[in-house]
Amino acid sequence: MKEEIEKDIKQFQDAMEDFYNLTSEDIEKAYSLAIVFMQLANRWTEIQLNASKYCVVLEVPRTAFRDYAYEHYRQCSKAHEFCRIIWRQGKEEYKNSFQNEV
Repeated sequence: MKEEIEKDIKQFQDAMEDFYNLTSEDIEKAYSLAIVFMQLANRWTEIQLNASKYCVVLEVPRTAFRDYAYEHYRQCSKAHEFCRIIWRQGKEEYKNSFQNEV
């Protein structure tokens, strides 16, 4: 169980690093990150639900761990929304650029 949570933390950190390097022109990356963050948000919700199990294994206070998991969920949720916005705006700009050519 400890290895599982360490893997989840690593996935979160990797996704956040990709998010910080995201540009508004990279709509394909924004789309794939939106999917990743949706999955991560779901996983951190599950972790928060099972906080009592994880806190025993990690030997941390339950409330602190639950708050930690909730903050990761919120960050994933906000990053998902932001990536969707970039993807949607890029998609609209792409579509509009072809309409102006005709």
